[in-house]
Order: sequence, then structure tokens, then C-alpha cells
Amino acid sequence: MGKLMLLVLSLWVLAATSCGKKDNLAELINKQIDSLSHNMTLSANPLQLLRLKTNISDFTLKYPDDKQNAKYLFELARIHQSRGEYTEALTALDKLLKDYADSKEAGMSVFMQGFIYANLTMDLAKAKEKYELYLRKYAHENEKMAHDVKLELENLGKTPDEIFKEIQAKMDSAK
Repeated sequence: MGKLMLLVLSLWVLAATSCGKKDNLAELINKQIDSLSHNMTLSANPLQLLRLKTNISDFTLKYPDDKQNAKYLFELARIHQSRGEYTEALTALDKLLKDYADSKEAGMSVFMQGFIYANLTMDLAKAKEKYELYLRKYAHENEKMAHDVKLELENLGKTPDEIFKEIQAKMDSAK
């Protein structure tokens, strides 16, 4: 009976300690995201970003079923995008969509991929693929975003000047 009580007590302590570690790591990641989000420029501390990436990687490996993982990966992608690190941003979004496809961040992640491909890396074929995926799978989540995605598709590869001329022509023909 004593051994059973000792086993139960040991398991309880282990569970309590694990929860504490998880909560502490989650709190640390949230603070790091907040800190980097306030300074989303190229001058942000690269060591701070490396620590955040390491902590998110550790968290997603140790707690793969945690709901916060999608949020963490999305925020990491956002930070990378703001720093001009598009490959890293796309990698984080790919991981989010692969591992957390049913998360509330999934639709916005597909849109963000389309935006990066269309406007930052100029990979129009990939942009079209992502925007069409958004419309097929996530358009029902946000009508305004779906409208914006349709506009992005219509204007894919056009310069701002070309878009302006088309708008002007439509306005002139409406008169």
C-alpha cells in the first residue's frame, strides 16, 4: 500500500511539475512575442528572435497538441515577414498548416502565404495557388477577406499603375 501511495504521489508531482514547466515556457514565449512585436524592424535583436524560435520549437515538440502552437507559429511567421525573412515566414506557416490545419489561424495563414508569394517574393504561381486554396477552404470564415483575396487574384502580377488605369477606365465607362 505504501508503494502505491508513493507511486501516486510521484506521478502527481511529475504532472504538477510538467504543467508548471509548460506554463512557464508558454509565458516566456508570450513575453518574447510581445517584445519582438513592439520592435518588428530589421534592428530587432537577432538573439532575441533566435531564443523565441528555439522556445516555440521546444514547446511544439513537447506539447504538440496544445492549442497555443498555431498562434505561436503564426506570430513567428509575422515577425519573420516584417524582418524580410520570407523563407522563414513561409516555413513557419507551412508547419502551422501541416500540424494545426483545423486551428483558427489556418485561414489567415493561407492568406498570408498568398500575400508573401504575390507581393514579396513575386512567385505568382504559388500566390495564385494559395489564394485559390483560401477561397475554396476558408472564404466562409471572413467575407471581407474573401473579397480581398478575389481582388488579389484579379490583380495578380499587375503594377499599381496598371491597376489604377483599369479603375480609371471603369470609372470613365460608367459615366
